[in-house]
Amino acid sequence: MRTPPKLAIPDSAELISDEVRKLLRAAEVGDRLPTPKSDILACAKLVEIGDLDLAGYELSRLGRLSDFLYRTFGKIRGFLDRRTEEIYVDPQLHQLKRTFVAYHEVTHQILPWQRLKFSYTEDDKVTLSSGCEKTFESEANYGAAEIMFQGDRFESEAKDFDLSISSALYLAGEYEASCHSSLRRFVERNHRPCLLLVLTSTTRVNPGGKTSYYVSHSIPSAAFTLQFGDPFDATFINPEDALGAVLNSGGNGEINLSNLNGFSLPCVVEVFTNRYRSFLMLYPKCVAHARKRVIRELRIVFPGVNPLQRFGSRP
Repeated sequence: MRTPPKLAIPDSAELISDEVRKLLRAAEVGDRLPTPKSDILACAKLVEIGDLDLAGYELSRLGRLSDFLYRTFGKIRGFLDRRTEEIYVDPQLHQLKRTFVAYHEVTHQILPWQRLKFSYTEDDKVTLSSGCEKTFESEANYGAAEIMFQGDRFESEAKDFDLSISSALYLAGEYEASCHSSLRRFVERNHRPCLLLVLTSTTRVNPGGKTSYYVSHSIPSAAFTLQFGDPFDATFINPEDALGAVLNSGGNGEINLSNLNGFSLPCVVEVFTNRYRSFLMLYPKCVAHARKRVIRELRIVFPGVNPLQRFGSRP
């Protein structure tokens, strides 16, 4: 099963979560949604500069910056200047991505072991092994998600919602997070059995113009793995496959899936596509309904409440 690098949980995950909790308390986030970025930056003692031409900046100061700063994302998307306590974020990025990049750099600042490593003057060169750099970047990605989703708050709220792509997208709007990251977190940390496949279409020519898909990542919840193991270790999904038929139908569907005890269970298959990827969520049909249900990504329904009530209202 291929796990996305950004979902890799670093060994220091609990320490990172502790530092993020301290930051959220210091910023007095409380019940506020989405996470108030200005308060987070203030508590981390950072200022965000978003109007800088990072491409030009890279060329003019490449020789004067630490390798760690300008290699953070391969191509500069953002970096932290510890001398001036400023975060530089590429203004051409989508607003949601800019927020994640800012929180990525905030994490570099608040983790004490990273702060000590990068105390430097302007003309210093900081040398990192590739393994150390990857570790620090993984830690910063993990911390950025912890800040955006406010630790375990997102997963706690997800428990109240039915298993569905619509539920994850509703929560994405609440937290002002990307659809991709919200779907990942919704499934990965869900207490119920569910699986998310992240797909890209291929150029393979199939009869009838149907599409084949490359499985970029397979993201199960712990409960799904315990019940079904790893049933989707294939690299490609073709139209003749059960999942391929659903993907090419233009809607949702069902398939039968054998659990680890050899029993075949009907499973719901939901499909969502954004401009970049296709997402397939799968879960057993017998999973009980939760307290809240999102309908067609436009309405949220609570037991005993008029189903035409405005989306996003609370019981």
